[in-house]
Amino acid sequence: MEKKNLNKIKKNADLILASNVFAHSDNLKEMASCMIELLGKKGTIIIEVQYLLNTLKDLTFDNIYHEHYNYWSLTSLNNFFNQLDVKIFKVEKIKTHGGSIRVYIKKGKKVKIEKSVKELIIEEEKFGIKKYKTYQDFGNKINQIRENIRKNIKKLKKNKKQIIGYGAPAKATTALNYFNIKDEIDFIVEDNKLKHGKFIPGVNIPILPKNVIGNKKSTILVLAWNFFNEIKKNNSKISNDFINIKSLEKI
Repeated sequence: MEKKNLNKIKKNADLILASNVFAHSDNLKEMASCMIELLGKKGTIIIEVQYLLNTLKDLTFDNIYHEHYNYWSLTSLNNFFNQLDVKIFKVEKIKTHGGSIRVYIKKGKKVKIEKSVKELIIEEEKFGIKKYKTYQDFGNKINQIRENIRKNIKKLKKNKKQIIGYGAPAKATTALNYFNIKDEIDFIVEDNKLKHGKFIPGVNIPILPKNVIGNKKSTILVLAWNFFNEIKKNNSKISNDFINIKSLEKI
């Protein structure tokens, strides 16, 4: 939303929600300023974002892709909103997208800051969220994962006639291109009909409907790993062998 359009909207909101959209904006100050201007004196802004600490700890690098302009820790969010004269007064960890945080924001200098904010900032400090070495170590670990994944998929391919990927989320594009996985996966099946007949960018693996699977002997490699349990449970008719791609990260 541009500021010039704010005059058309009532500026006394009790609640403004921004769930998994904050990382998609390349003009964050304007976006945040608009929310703050719309907010009433006693109102609350609630923002959910993927949590950088989970990305670093769990090595979920495949959550890094083109739609995301930024990746947030509580430390960085706190610094950002302090510049706009509003306060994060509460934070919660949630499980969405492999680990996210939900922050609560209010106007006013006398806002009471809950202990959850201080505790999580201390946790981030101890982890090394501000240290360059933390990110160097992350990169080195991701390189090792790449080697492990390639070795394990090659072993799998030798033992199995057909490997079918399940799910074509954006994270699959990041992972498959980084791992340079092409011919090892015969094709990918996807529930979203809009993706059928398309290809994974870069590696050009075709995306097909599930009804092309002829028998239950194929190995299903679940690329949408955050939904592994649901996918395995709901698709027992297409295969007896489901593997979470995350399980191949270790030798």
